[in-house]
Amino acid sequence: MEMKVDLSLNQIHLPKLLTAAKEKVHALMNAEASAQNQAMGFALGTFISLLPTPGVNMALALLLASWFRLHKATVVLSLAIWNVFVTAPFFALSYRLGNWLFPAPATASVAEQWQAQVISFVQGFLVGNLIIAGGITAVSYTIVLLIFWLLREKRSKNVTSA
Repeated sequence: MEMKVDLSLNQIHLPKLLTAAKEKVHALMNAEASAQNQAMGFALGTFISLLPTPGVNMALALLLASWFRLHKATVVLSLAIWNVFVTAPFFALSYRLGNWLFPAPATASVAEQWQAQVISFVQGFLVGNLIIAGGITAVSYTIVLLIFWLLREKRSKNVTSA
């Protein structure tokens, strides 16, 4: 028995998709949480996504968002944006930065060299990753906060002019 699946582009309704996305953005803008709370939620999701926590980043981010009482929708949005395909180059950059900061020392024996290489890799990757994740988190917090402020200002101008 042969099964056919029709994946034509006619099934994807781009206007409906854009309308739904616009409604979600308006729902985020009209949420009870402050702009700082939402930006902090996005920053938390960004930081957790950029850390080497595969498989547990969603649970960890939502647990921390609940603990710090951050806006969970922006945490989930940031996890969706910072997916594996986007974060992979940052892991490579983390390794390069860490390798530059902590080069492996040269040793006489092969066993000591192997051990030094492993310690240098782990130490360098983790430190490099924390530096990169912290920097990108700070930038994403600032950008999201500015976006929320600009959109709210634009909305308030539209309300006062109407």
